[in-house]
Amino acid sequence: MTLDPRWHVVEEKFDPKKMGHYESVFTLGNGYLGTRGVFEELYRERTPGTFVAGLFDQAHPNEVTELPNLPDWVEVSILLNGEELDLTQGQVLQYRRVLDLKGGVLTREVVWESPQGRRTALRFRRFVSLANVHLVGISIAVTPENYDGPIEFRSALNGQVTNSGTQHFTSIEHSTYAHRGIYLLQETVQSKQQVVVAANHVVHGVLLDESFKNAHRRIVYNAVLSGKRGQTVGIDKLTTIYTSRDQDLPRAVNLLHHALAASSRQTQQGFDQHLEVHQQVWEQRWQWADIEIVSDDHFDQLVVRFAVFHLIQMTPWNDPRVSVAAKGLSGEGYKGHVFWDTEIFILPFFLYSFPQVAKNLLTYRYLTLPGAITNAAQNGYSGAMFAWESADTGEETTPEVGGIDPVTRKPIPILCGKQEHHISVDIPYAIWNYYQVTGDRDFLLKEGAEILLLTARFWASRVSYNPDRDWYEIKEVIGPDEYKEGIDNNYYTNALVQWHLKKTAELVKLLKESPAGQCVLLKLGVTEGELQDWQVIAAKIRLPREGELLHQFEGFMELQEIDVLKYRDVPGLLQKAYGWEEINRSQVLKQADVVMLLYLLGDEFTLAEKRVNWDFYEPKTMHDSSLSAAIHSIVANDIDLAEEAYAYFQKAARIDLTNSMGNTHAGLHAASLGGCWQAVVHGFGGVRVKSGELSVTPKLPKAWHSLRFKLAFQGKRLQVSIRRDGYEVTTVD
Repeated sequence: MTLDPRWHVVEEKFDPKKMGHYESVFTLGNGYLGTRGVFEELYRERTPGTFVAGLFDQAHPNEVTELPNLPDWVEVSILLNGEELDLTQGQVLQYRRVLDLKGGVLTREVVWESPQGRRTALRFRRFVSLANVHLVGISIAVTPENYDGPIEFRSALNGQVTNSGTQHFTSIEHSTYAHRGIYLLQETVQSKQQVVVAANHVVHGVLLDESFKNAHRRIVYNAVLSGKRGQTVGIDKLTTIYTSRDQDLPRAVNLLHHALAASSRQTQQGFDQHLEVHQQVWEQRWQWADIEIVSDDHFDQLVVRFAVFHLIQMTPWNDPRVSVAAKGLSGEGYKGHVFWDTEIFILPFFLYSFPQVAKNLLTYRYLTLPGAITNAAQNGYSGAMFAWESADTGEETTPEVGGIDPVTRKPIPILCGKQEHHISVDIPYAIWNYYQVTGDRDFLLKEGAEILLLTARFWASRVSYNPDRDWYEIKEVIGPDEYKEGIDNNYYTNALVQWHLKKTAELVKLLKESPAGQCVLLKLGVTEGELQDWQVIAAKIRLPREGELLHQFEGFMELQEIDVLKYRDVPGLLQKAYGWEEINRSQVLKQADVVMLLYLLGDEFTLAEKRVNWDFYEPKTMHDSSLSAAIHSIVANDIDLAEEAYAYFQKAARIDLTNSMGNTHAGLHAASLGGCWQAVVHGFGGVRVKSGELSVTPKLPKAWHSLRFKLAFQGKRLQVSIRRDGYEVTTVD
């Protein structure tokens, strides 16, 4: 296999200490399901994970709903003339694992010498099909190099896996089917969704013996092949996964029979044919999604393609009931919940590349409006209050406590679900952005309008009037900077609420012009008095500032100062030096807050305002959130700080590939991947929408010679080509 540093992510050395990191990095998915890049053979450090988007379960009333970890379909133990393959024993003479971003294939090539001196070459290939979202496959080829002897494959479906100890499934049955097929049929504990995992096998070589082994929640197919020096034998494992919530199932179907029949058909076509079709779909996706960077160093090109690759993999393409989790489908981190990450960080990629997928993601918010209405009512508000962490219903799923405070040694309460309300303006912002880019008036005047009106009603009930000052306030919130809790008048939140209420006035004018829009106003009971109240709030909302300097919130300037630069290069160092309460009382930011606002509402601030606030807040920001660096890169470009813009892009780009935050083992940082795309397209590419028109003002970093990408804008497909001596925007078919 010839390596291309622009398309291939490579692990050159087997290192058990880095196993969790690469399991996340080498995740394969198709939007319906994702499987971590675990080894086929078993190791103590191995953490298998397969997750189906939207399949949530709450194992116990005191626990939080989460995406359950499906049975491990990857497991294949290999015995080489009686010695089990174990790279921690003997000697690894050659090793290379490669994620091919262009074709969506994970390949591992190993030459292993066993403790008894037997040398074997092994090649593993794996894919998760984009052409058939229910199909995943593994092909293993084994070549004895200095011995003759039996080669045994023990291929398992292991339903004993858990979510860090929580078992979400009850076993219904597990057995065999067809000639070499095994299956598990399980049901989630609380949501009562059935799951079928069925694996069929094709062996290559002289078969000496085969058998099946049945155990609790686990079933194994054993195949023993004749191994000859210099001759290759192998096994293909094609696995089919279905759940009872799948919308593509025929009515009144028997889930198990349907899955086994599908598996039998797929086995007849064979691994290589399925792989070829899968790669053809990837080729089609890359035609619209690829970003081409010409530079002397290929790393930037690789990381951008890595980001796009995983964004495509982790996002549901045809199911608007489902959104993108903070970790995608790559790990148990954040329990598969949906945050503002989707609308603000991830959605822009799809908005400009695959607009229908962006529409589906926003439709998810519309379908979960009943949950948002429930959230508002339970907290004493009107309208719709979107959950900080959302699952299948849209009701709040944020855990009550998090990690241990190093100083107090007590669990830190998680207040985001109670106070981080800005998500209920982030979603309307994304809807309006979608309308500006696509021109999809129908969506805006129907689903979008209901969300904007109900969230406006929420904010009108959320603000409080200060008669002494004659202004409206929003108290007891958490802004984007999660190091500050229970604050008043967060500038980011208040400014976006003001923007939201003003846009709602524009929306109402459009609604009144169409019968369908009038029906929405009638359905929600929106009155003229209510509309007038919203505009009064917008005009009088509190926006604390001092000249050009925006105050992150009321009282921020009175907090104690910390030398942030002393701590921010080492993850966790600040938390060791200061307790949670001290951090909350200090001028230290977890991530972009005011700077985030300078990006989202950039046209509303002067260049001087942007520079003043950058100079004040950037040195106070820890970037302890993966959401921060990419946004700083974009804003740095806006204020002509070229070196800082490129440095922050590099920081964002390395979060997962180099595990710079030390936590990639829990899953990929989906928002950062989306942020990297935005840093390239909106930052260096200078793409923005201004007054309904596409604006391009590129600023190439010194390290790049050229940049090229495609955009979807208001029904057209455009290609933007940027060089040192200029740029051009052309229409493409």
